[in-house]
Amino acid sequence: MRAKKAIKRLSKAQELLSSVVGGYDNGRAVAAVRDLLRPAIDSIVRAKGSIEGNRASTPSSNQRNTARTKKRVRRLSAEGRRRLSLAARKRWAAAKRKGMRTLAVA
Repeated sequence: MRAKKAIKRLSKAQELLSSVVGGYDNGRAVAAVRDLLRPAIDSIVRAKGSIEGNRASTPSSNQRNTARTKKRVRRLSAEGRRRLSLAARKRWAAAKRKGMRTLAVA
């Protein structure tokens, strides 16, 4: 998952947890719910911080692409060209023996 998407999802989860805690009136239930959900909210904040820290240290995709070495152009060797020529001659000879005038399929 991309860092930006992960941060968005973590923010939504943090907002949801905060709204659950904020939805209760003051009282015993609020303290109990807050005590249960506080570690979850803290872990979301830590996760967002670590993702944002990693995101700042890694180069952007454009920088990674420019740093990559260019791919070498592959060309057919003389031996490969000779083999292709021989294979084509064999196909043509076989077609000629069968009485075909052209190798094109109608």
